[in-house]
Order: sequence, then C-alpha cells, then structure tokens
Amino acid sequence: MDGLALVFMLAVLVEKVVEIFKDIVYAIPFFPDKFRPLTLELLSLACGVLLAFQSDINALELLDVKISNPGVGIVITGLVIGKGANFAHDFFHSFSKSNKR
Repeated sequence: MDGLALVFMLAVLVEKVVEIFKDIVYAIPFFPDKFRPLTLELLSLACGVLLAFQSDINALELLDVKISNPGVGIVITGLVIGKGANFAHDFFHSFSKSNKR
C-alpha cells in the first residue's frame, strides 16, 4: 500500500474511533463539560501517534524530507493522523505545493 494512502486510511480510522468514544465521553455525568472536547482531542492525537508508531510510518520520509531522527517524523505523522483525514489532506496538499517550487 502506498504510504500516503496508509496515512489517510489511518486518519479516517482515528476519526471513526473518536466518534465511537465521543458518546462515551459525553455520557459520563461527573465529567465537566468544558473538558469533553479537550479529552476527545487528546484521545484523537494519542490514537494517531500510537497508530503511526505501530505501523512505523514516517510521512516526512515519504515526502523526501531529510531529518536526523526518524522518530520525530513518526510523531509528526501521528499528529497529522490524529487530526483527521481533512487535516491530513490539507497538510500533504500544501506540503506538495511547497516541494514543487
């Protein structure tokens, strides 16, 4: 599977997992309302980073960006995955434009 396609697939997967947990987070009665969106955001980012490490995918490497520590690229990829498919699309679209110049 193409690496960038895998990033998008994992981003969609994270969105769906967070959607499932959204109902659970909002059903907890003692949890303050102001912390619920932050909890979902942190869950999303954690899932993205976990999936990036487990699949050992480094989007910066796929885009031919040279970095000295590949773990940093995996974490950045995980954060992109955790933000969701729309963010991933925008990230790679803008990054590919800057590489063409």
